[in-house]
Amino acid sequence: MPSSGNDAHSHIINSEVEKKSLGPTRMADAVFVVLLLLHVGSIIAWMGGATLFVSVLAPSLRRMSPASRGEFTLSVLPSYMRFIGGSSIAAAVAGAALYAYITQMGPPLAPSSSGLTYIQIGAVVTLIVLLIAFGVLIPTSRKLVGLLKQPQKQGAPGGDAVMSAQVASLQKRLGMAARLGVFLLALTFILMIVGASI
Repeated sequence: MPSSGNDAHSHIINSEVEKKSLGPTRMADAVFVVLLLLHVGSIIAWMGGATLFVSVLAPSLRRMSPASRGEFTLSVLPSYMRFIGGSSIAAAVAGAALYAYITQMGPPLAPSSSGLTYIQIGAVVTLIVLLIAFGVLIPTSRKLVGLLKQPQKQGAPGGDAVMSAQVASLQKRLGMAARLGVFLLALTFILMIVGASI
């Protein structure tokens, strides 16, 4: 009988130890999941914004008259670029935090070492898209908005052929950068899924 009492007591102690050891693990899982959701959510927002430009905004701009195109660009493009800039920065920061957490803490839900290789490749591709966004897309949109504001400031009708050619060139550059960004972001998303599943 004393032996059974000791067994019960040791079982209780072991259960308490297991609960205490599971506490940090559950916390690590929670931090990992939160960082993962932030990273994936911001990537989806970024890719969705770029896809919206390629599939809806750019074709609509081509069908508009020069006056309507100028009004639409001045009213929509600055807010759109702020969204792209914010979501891209959020994706990069959350991704860097997630990668650092995986390599330092090694949570149970983290990908395997082979899967981590795919995620590292995805991080490099994301960096390239960031360079496209802040090196081409956003500066080009600012040039376009500044160019379209010039006739309003000068009181000119805005039908100058040189300015129209410049506007068309900038819009073409925006479209090319956005299409390339969508392709690379889709590639990043595929690499993340592959890395997480192997």
